[in-house]
Amino acid sequence: MWLKTKKFVDRVKQWWSSYQFQGAPSFNFAKKLKALKRDLKLWNMQSLGNIGANKKIKMMEIQEIERLQEKQPLAQEEQEQKTSLVVDLERMILLEEVSWRKKSRVLWLKEGNQSMNFFHRIADSHKRHNKIEVPKIDGVECREEQVIHNHVIDFFEKLLTEQVG
Repeated sequence: MWLKTKKFVDRVKQWWSSYQFQGAPSFNFAKKLKALKRDLKLWNMQSLGNIGANKKIKMMEIQEIERLQEKQPLAQEEQEQKTSLVVDLERMILLEEVSWRKKSRVLWLKEGNQSMNFFHRIADSHKRHNKIEVPKIDGVECREEQVIHNHVIDFFEKLLTEQVG
């Protein structure tokens, strides 16, 4: 859901690079994760808030402009405002859909299901959706196991030996 918001990845990179802790790399990594979690929770409430309530507000604003449009042609500024509101509403609907999909996964895990056949069909569907067919390294498909192995090792070595400053 968050990945669908504007400049989310840039914001996370900025936060991550701003955290400075002293100690072993594993300690620094754990502290950075904790700080990132705190910032993400705060950002989520500030930027997304209650998606359902925000969606209703956008719909009411669109209806207001449409009522005005029934009485008279819209000015250029009003037309642009309506277009912007529709784009925002579509984004909110998408975010709400993603949110419900994630909540349904959590619900399945939390409550379980008596119908194992149905549960396994859902799990298989999720597995197919989350499957990595061919990994890409720097945007190029790679099938060589040793190259993939080396890339993963290099990535985590660089991540865990990152100099703060």
